[in-house]
Amino acid sequence: MIGRLTLIAGSGGLPPLVLASARRMGAAIQVIDLAGRSDLDGEANLQLPIGNAKAISDAVIAFRSTHLVAAGGISISDGDRQSIADALGLPGRLARSLGDVALAFAFFAHFRLAGVRAIGAHQVVADLLAPEGQFAGPAVHPGMMADGRRGLAAARAVGKIDLGQSVVMSGGRPIAAEDAEGTDALLLRVARQRDAGRVGDGGAALILAKAMKPHQPRFVDLPTIGPQTIDNAAVAGIAAIFVEAGRSLVMDRAQVAERASATGISVLGMRHG
Repeated sequence: MIGRLTLIAGSGGLPPLVLASARRMGAAIQVIDLAGRSDLDGEANLQLPIGNAKAISDAVIAFRSTHLVAAGGISISDGDRQSIADALGLPGRLARSLGDVALAFAFFAHFRLAGVRAIGAHQVVADLLAPEGQFAGPAVHPGMMADGRRGLAAARAVGKIDLGQSVVMSGGRPIAAEDAEGTDALLLRVARQRDAGRVGDGGAALILAKAMKPHQPRFVDLPTIGPQTIDNAAVAGIAAIFVEAGRSLVMDRAQVAERASATGISVLGMRHG
């Protein structure tokens, strides 16, 4: 039971879904807006930059939150990471020199010690998790299944060094990996490579694979696709998108299905392992 919820809101369509679902549950809601939005209205609203992590922490505790959800796109600079680590006390100091996964665990530990439980958006909004099997687009070519599994393994390898969650594969080999700029920028790079004739000009299909980083907590930053992902993938010449079933989020599934059908991109969920 969620009694008092703080929603730390970034950009995109996920924060309004979390807010609406939490409201239906009867939760008292505090919104900490990191992105300067005008479409979120909780019982207590604050606009704070992610770099002001101490003010964010103080606000969560002052609201007497029982639960906390971070949802939406959040851009974090090196300076922001320093501020977050400083605001998280001992857990933050221990994670200071480590990557995003360690920082997420420090975030969880800091608020847990204050009696606040960090949960994932999928624990508030129903039907966000990717299902197993094909759920959008035309029937996938059977030969792509093995490439999809290799792609997810490659994405996990990229995640192991805390770089990103996505790779693009061609003929079973990775040709590009996500970095701090995100999946949209990855697909833009692949589109440029394709236009230059370096990839996508043979018989091998281009595949986008997205997977959780190894040991990543499930309450924040799960791999996510949505209609814009399909549109950007189409520009890059992607034939299929593979995500981890039960470990990835699908935004606006009806629109994803519509865009995938229109662009001819197959979208599938595969179980980890």
